[in-house]
Amino acid sequence: MEKEMNQIYREIADTVNEMIPEEWEKFYFYGQVSETGGGTYFFYNTSKESNSFYYSLDIPSYFAVNNQEFKEKKRKLYRLCKDLRRIFKENEQDLWYSFTMSLEKTGKLKIHYDYTDWFATDYHFGDQMIIWKYKYLGEERTDEKAKKVLERYFRDFPDNPI
Repeated sequence: MEKEMNQIYREIADTVNEMIPEEWEKFYFYGQVSETGGGTYFFYNTSKESNSFYYSLDIPSYFAVNNQEFKEKKRKLYRLCKDLRRIFKENEQDLWYSFTMSLEKTGKLKIHYDYTDWFATDYHFGDQMIIWKYKYLGEERTDEKAKKVLERYFRDFPDNPI
């Protein structure tokens, strides 16, 4: 199981690396999978702007990349996430609903699995992203809507599972 998981981590990292059209210092990858769907995204920074993170879906707008190839790699990332979840299922492990991978250019890798079925909550995708960006990117939001989302999240989930 561990060998298969490590292979998928490597493929995710390689694919994200191929999708980033500039030198990066660190990236955070998020994958969400359930029986009914899911999705992926990532953020990365550069050595020039280590406190700013760029959103994966903005890459085609800012860089001259082949949009079709970019979409194919995005679909590949989702398939890899589904494969990772399948490995858990085949090995009778608790099924996660999302996971976050962080990778530094130095090779330092961290993986976090979240077992919260976000599809069964009233937190929509935008809410989840606010929470995720706060936790992993340290993004402080000043707008009232985001503050309320974070307050509700920490009240509903004091163990901060995302």
